[in-house]
Amino acid sequence: MDVAILDRFVPKKAVEQERKAFQPTPYRKMFSELDAAGREAKAQYPDDSKAVEDFVWALKAACRDRHKMALDGDLPCIKAEAHFFLSKDRMSAYACLLQPENDGAGITLEEFLADMHYEGINYGILQDDIPREFAFGYLHIFPVARGTPPQPGEDGEVTELFERCRNMCLEVQNGSQVDFSGDVQFQPIRKGTDICLIRLPTAGTDGVDVTGEILPGTQAASICVPQGRNTVIRRAGQALVADVDGILYIENDQFCILEQKIIDGGLNQSHGALHVSGNLYIGGDGDGGVDVEASGDIVINGTLRQARVTSKGGTIRVQQGIYGAKDRTFLYAACQVQSPVVEWAEIDAGTSVIAEAILNSTIRCGGTVYAMTGRGIIVSSLIRAGDSILCQRIGNLAGGRSRFSIGYPPHIPESWDRIKAELAEAQSTIDMLWNPIINLRKKGARISDGEKSLLEQLVVQRDLYTEKRETLMTELRAVNKQLDKKSKGRIRCEKVYPSLDIQIGRLAVEITTIEENCNIRVEENRILLK
Repeated sequence: MDVAILDRFVPKKAVEQERKAFQPTPYRKMFSELDAAGREAKAQYPDDSKAVEDFVWALKAACRDRHKMALDGDLPCIKAEAHFFLSKDRMSAYACLLQPENDGAGITLEEFLADMHYEGINYGILQDDIPREFAFGYLHIFPVARGTPPQPGEDGEVTELFERCRNMCLEVQNGSQVDFSGDVQFQPIRKGTDICLIRLPTAGTDGVDVTGEILPGTQAASICVPQGRNTVIRRAGQALVADVDGILYIENDQFCILEQKIIDGGLNQSHGALHVSGNLYIGGDGDGGVDVEASGDIVINGTLRQARVTSKGGTIRVQQGIYGAKDRTFLYAACQVQSPVVEWAEIDAGTSVIAEAILNSTIRCGGTVYAMTGRGIIVSSLIRAGDSILCQRIGNLAGGRSRFSIGYPPHIPESWDRIKAELAEAQSTIDMLWNPIINLRKKGARISDGEKSLLEQLVVQRDLYTEKRETLMTELRAVNKQLDKKSKGRIRCEKVYPSLDIQIGRLAVEITTIEENCNIRVEENRILLK
């Protein structure tokens, strides 16, 4: 800034300060006065203590030089001087007047301001304070300018309100176990729910030191908002919000939402049939004969009782257990069924079933039935598993009967049983028709018209059943061919209580004694228990 702006502090006819003539002064006395001035300045401006301390050392050196000059030769006149000092960061400037020597001239405020200007101190001049401080005279240390420090910008920040869960759908944790002790390991979220709170960055402001040099303000760090699929930024950029109902998960460090239907409470008969495209999350129980169908995964966070639940393309998980009723509880899943308890239910799963206890139920699955954790028990149940059955215990002290078929797609042994039963019925009917046909034919010409008509009907029925028998025989040969293939299916359990009927292919065995550490399988066309 131009020094002229301080002209108002100086009378129009500025009078030179009148100073008494000074004889050379011992510099030790000046040092003492400078130390006192320094202490006073540091007490008044503690943040500038280091700058003041360095200035005092510089002033002492100047005083020493002036004193030496005053004593040399013919005792020349030494004019009063204004000395200035910049702090290391150049944010503060201090001044001090050194007294004249040998009748030297004093210094006016105008001269002081000009000296300051020529020293390059031209910003942040303390216009109101300088005249007052100048009036204190020599060996007084005072600030003359203050710079404006740069203001740093404020970094942006993202506060995540949900855990970074990577599960966007139901899955088995290690191939055979599911942890039912906690909540389902994914996060349902409603449209409009805040996912993250966003604090936007604010720009910094530049500063200026006492020499007028610009000091750039530090720039605020930008933020990376983890915005993924089906999320939007709302509230003037201050929140990441769910744009749909669904399951919140993390992918590539971004929050994404797999869109699906969410029902906060339970379902009962008052809801009628519920058909959903995509996944379905039910926050409560399912009961009252409700009919639920979804094209994707279905999660029931409570219990399931009398209901029909169908997942046409995914997995069904019942968090608190299935406690059904005979012929009134059905679950159909394209993939897997997970439940800590399965009781009085009929389950058809495309891949596998995972539970901790299975009682009085019928299960068909293309893969393996697991009951490896918790009680790990299977009691009085019919299970047809395309692969194996793995559990801790089969049966209990009360008895009961379980029937297992393993190692083949469930429909193969079921077809085998059905065809054999139908074939036996057809053969029985054929046998039953033969006697009346033979007896009527024995009558020869004596047969009446009514008996002749009856004979024709019986022959037609016999031929139909004979044709059906041949068709069933063809089907049975095809099924036998499937059952004759070697199976890797097995039943592993720590303890088996009677009674247990086992079918592996066309082989069957009944266990009527308590067995331990079983590894039931087929070897050399025999069913081995261990």
